[in-house]
Amino acid sequence: MTQTNPSFNPSPRYKSKKGWYKDKPPKEKGGMPTEVEIAGPIVIENKFIDPKTNTEKVIITDEDQKEIVESSDILTTQKLPSLMKYGFSINEKYTKDLGYALQQMRNQLPISYLYEGVGILETPFGPIVSLSEIYTTKEFDNKSPSDAICDNAYDLTPKGTFDNWFNMYLKEVKGSLLLELAVVFGISALVTSFLKHKHETEFAGIIFSFTGQSSTGKSTAASLAVSVAGNPTKGNETLFRNWNATRNALEGYLSNNFGIPIVFDELSSATFRDTTGLLYSITEGQGRQRSNVHGEVKTLKVKVVNVQTFMEKLKRLRIGVLLSFQRQNTVFLMIQLKTMDYV
Repeated sequence: MTQTNPSFNPSPRYKSKKGWYKDKPPKEKGGMPTEVEIAGPIVIENKFIDPKTNTEKVIITDEDQKEIVESSDILTTQKLPSLMKYGFSINEKYTKDLGYALQQMRNQLPISYLYEGVGILETPFGPIVSLSEIYTTKEFDNKSPSDAICDNAYDLTPKGTFDNWFNMYLKEVKGSLLLELAVVFGISALVTSFLKHKHETEFAGIIFSFTGQSSTGKSTAASLAVSVAGNPTKGNETLFRNWNATRNALEGYLSNNFGIPIVFDELSSATFRDTTGLLYSITEGQGRQRSNVHGEVKTLKVKVVNVQTFMEKLKRLRIGVLLSFQRQNTVFLMIQLKTMDYV
């Protein structure tokens, strides 16, 4: 009878922050197995069902800075090597072993639920608050079978500390009525969303109109207002946007926003004429109605959001703060943009 070396383990094993390893059997009887690295650090951190496609997706990390979301079939032998384009290292001779080990890791995780949007979100298990981090309620913690995962399109990651921001507020803002008012506008987005959630307020939108000449600090005040929630600089995923976009894109920026302030600067750069129509569309939470080739009304869309999913989201209040600026003329501020009441 052949004796198996007790130190030989044919199954892949993971060493934290080092990678995946496997034993190769000894080349001769009585010899020691050889440990080989089959991949660098690759960890299945979470799995969830994507409500748009009804498919399972996994969150893959390297326990450091990399974090990607892929369909679960990425763990198959054929697709696993594609992780290398994200910077993961894989020994292709052992993709079958690695794929099976990662699938076992995935199977040990509970299925989480993906919620889209920012601010105060309604879930089947109770409300949660999605900002730079997710804050759950006792109701959610008691009912939800797993942790929440939120998907949003905004850069809400703090670049500093609250202490530094508050010191700036005390030195530069406190005592200036207009700057203090800008901070109130930013904070009021989430506060009013909470009050609406608690049925303490009935109004759905407030519009403020400020007048001011060029270079009087309107854009600076706007940056201050949204700095309470996220990145206040101009960019693709920041809270400071420009009116130089299509109408559908502007509406899409605000989709699934339930309590985060958003700025649109430079109204004079808008490429469309019907500004009033856009403001009505935003406050009502729906885009233009169009007909198809048969003369039937198409299902409403905002940007590329799936209509049914989007409309279901809009059964609840979508909150946002819209600051729009026109050079040397007027500043419009909309707080708590209404979409649809409960149906």
